[in-house]
Amino acid sequence: AEVIIHCEVGIDANCIFIPAPRNHIKSLLQKESIIRWQKEWDNGETGRSVHNVLPKVKTTPTPWQRPEIMFVTGHGPFPTYLKRFNIRSSDSCGCGKLGNPSHYATSCLFTTSYHLTKPSADLEPLWWKRVMNNNNSREKIKKPMHFIAENETLLFPKDGDNN
Repeated sequence: AEVIIHCEVGIDANCIFIPAPRNHIKSLLQKESIIRWQKEWDNGETGRSVHNVLPKVKTTPTPWQRPEIMFVTGHGPFPTYLKRFNIRSSDSCGCGKLGNPSHYATSCLFTTSYHLTKPSADLEPLWWKRVMNNNNSREKIKKPMHFIAENETLLFPKDGDNN
């Protein structure tokens, strides 16, 4: 048997030694770690688009591939992302609309053949969850992502052409 040690901080520290098996200690620490991680995830200021889709932390990886990760985070070949880092001066798609992931997946004239059904504004958070947690929908997301990568000149006119 091993022991859990609890000591009060200070000059005259009082320590309590509690006999406990190692696997019990490990289990307690894992549970506490998950609780703290969940609180940080819920109260964080970054990663909100992913939090909306994956609100619960877990120790197993999510089975997303690179295009799906870029889609849900918006970190990829999207004018909204590129403008944020001053790589482009415009956040517009070549069709003139705001060039974010949702636009390419639901309403862009250039990606019509890849569209998913566009949600109403009040159902958009639920739409994101359903799309990203459904294997068929995630496969559909990969198609416009590949199209975007292959057709940057069509979708993202040179700065000055569509600001």
